[in-house]
Amino acid sequence: MKTWLGLLGAPTVVLAAQSADYALVQFACRWGTFAPLCAVSAVGFVFSAIATIAAFYQWRATAAPFRASYDARAARPACLVFAAMGVGALCTLIQLTMWFPQWLLSPCR
Repeated sequence: MKTWLGLLGAPTVVLAAQSADYALVQFACRWGTFAPLCAVSAVGFVFSAIATIAAFYQWRATAAPFRASYDARAARPACLVFAAMGVGALCTLIQLTMWFPQWLLSPCR
């Protein structure tokens, strides 16, 4: 399950956060605050970071040193979890870069 959170959950949450931010721009402009936008982005960032950390711990548990004549199937879970860790880290970075302009720009522009 930790693998799928990094592979599928993190990108889905980042895209959902971006969609929710676009939907909340009119309300944020009308209310004069961008707290709802920051809340949505913070939730997306925290979820992506947690999914990445969970994938990292799963990778450390599955990535054991293999003998020189190992079966290739034994390395597949570690490779998949490593990919989940990379995707989760990329999604965390993307969410942070989408959140950064909200600190500098007004939602009414």
